[in-house]
Amino acid sequence: MRLFPEMKLYGLRNVFNYRQQERIARQDRNANILKTIERVVDGIDGRIRLVSGYRKKLYNIIADALDYTDSLIDRIPGAIEVSSRTFVSDPYVNAFFTNRQDLQSIFSRSSEIREFMENYAYTEISHCCALLCMHMERKTVLGVELVGDTLKKDVKQTAVNFTDHRIYSPAPTEGETRHGLKNCLFEGLVTNALERVVQLRLSNRRLQNERQILQARLRHARYLQGRQSTRPATGDDSRDEIEKTRLSLEKTEEALRKIQQATPQVSLEQVLDVFGSPEKFVRLEKFPIRLNKMGITLDMRSSQPCNSLDLSEAWIGEQPPRVVTLARFSREEFLSEPLASGHDTPISCVTM
Repeated sequence: MRLFPEMKLYGLRNVFNYRQQERIARQDRNANILKTIERVVDGIDGRIRLVSGYRKKLYNIIADALDYTDSLIDRIPGAIEVSSRTFVSDPYVNAFFTNRQDLQSIFSRSSEIREFMENYAYTEISHCCALLCMHMERKTVLGVELVGDTLKKDVKQTAVNFTDHRIYSPAPTEGETRHGLKNCLFEGLVTNALERVVQLRLSNRRLQNERQILQARLRHARYLQGRQSTRPATGDDSRDEIEKTRLSLEKTEEALRKIQQATPQVSLEQVLDVFGSPEKFVRLEKFPIRLNKMGITLDMRSSQPCNSLDLSEAWIGEQPPRVVTLARFSREEFLSEPLASGHDTPISCVTM
């Protein structure tokens, strides 16, 4: 009979522990969001703190943006193994690289991979995981196609080629790479909002300087007109110059009235606009494609041997999209002196 009170007490203890864990998780998330808000403000315009209730206005927007960037990276499939061995066995590796030497050279030329290998030179870590980004080029070519028992020539086909490989956020584990990429995408939103604020300041400064120049030119033209009042021959030229300058000054002042001043409130509005619609800055789209060993796309109804790939394409701002995948690269494949077939220039991951 004592069993039931003990079971009831055990159940209550579990409920209490669960609720306590939930409360701690909420507190941690709240602290992280508030910390992120301050990081965003520091990175864009510290004067935003002069706006009353700025934390409250940014809280939900920043929280949703964090969830959005996290969800994008979580949607990228698990890492593929990039090596000489998998070039034959893995359809993705076979499609992304032209040959074994190509894949070794691309990873070995990467400044980020080289730095990783140097940092972990004296550890037992045998692999690194990183984000691999590529442009996917489509080109129409003429080839042969087997239709039934007939071999047709000069058939228009679409060849797919992956170029301009870029590698970002190498880390010992896939989890660490994903974490680094989430931070990278979020910093991209910060950069986008900062560029807007800076552009507003530059536009205001340019128009103000232009107004000062036109005002000085107008004063000078009127001064000259006063001195030339006794010379009718030059009077018309002076009046034309004055009128032309006056109209230019009016246009500049009108532009200044229309353009937003770079006030703390306006800076806050830029942050709200960018972080409120992160999908306008970066998004991820998935699509299937079927390729034969020659990199020719095949119709979904085709019975020819092919590799069926599910690709993820990242769109960032106005830039052309890039195919993205997580890739594991072995230290054994690393070339200490890669072929000088190209130069790897470090590029911010927000540009991919």
